[in-house]
Amino acid sequence: MGKTSKEKSGNRSWRERINFNSKMALFFIFFSILFYLLIPSQIAKPKLFMGRALMDMNPSLFPRLTILGLLGLSVWYLIYSFRLREKNLFEELDRKGLIRILVTIVIFLAYALLLEPLGFVLSSALTVGILTLYLGNRNILIVFLVTIGIPLAIFFIFTRGLRVSLPDLPFF
Repeated sequence: MGKTSKEKSGNRSWRERINFNSKMALFFIFFSILFYLLIPSQIAKPKLFMGRALMDMNPSLFPRLTILGLLGLSVWYLIYSFRLREKNLFEELDRKGLIRILVTIVIFLAYALLLEPLGFVLSSALTVGILTLYLGNRNILIVFLVTIGIPLAIFFIFTRGLRVSLPDLPFF
C-alpha cells in the first residue's frame, strides 16, 4: 500500500521542511506583491491625442499580468518546496560560477539603465550580444541573428501588432 504524506515527509516539523527553495519562493512572493503595488507609479500614463489614447491597451496590462503570473507561480513553488529534499547547490558554487552570476546581474542592471536613453532595440541588442559572447557562443552568424533579429522582432510585434509602446530608437 502507498505511504501517506506524513510518512513520506518523515514526520518533519514545518521548520525542518523550510529549505533554500522555500526561502526563494517567499522572496518572490514578497517581490511580486511589492512590484504589483509599485506598478502605477512606474508606468507612464498613455499619451492622448484629441482626447483619445494612442494605444489600444492600458500600458500597465502586461506588467500586471506578468507580476500576477510570478505571484501565482511563487505560491505554487512555496507549496511544492516543502516536499523537496534537495541539497542547496549554491553552497557548492565555485568562484568562477559566482563571478558569472554577478557579471550577468550587472549586465542586466546596465540594460535597465540604458533602456530609456538607447531605446529598446539598441539596448536589447547590446545586452543579448554581450551575454551571448560572455556565456560562450562563438558562432558569429548565430550571435548576429540573435542579437539583431530577436530585439527587432519583439519590437515590431509589440509596437505594431499589439500596439504597446516601447522606448524608441534614439536616432529616429
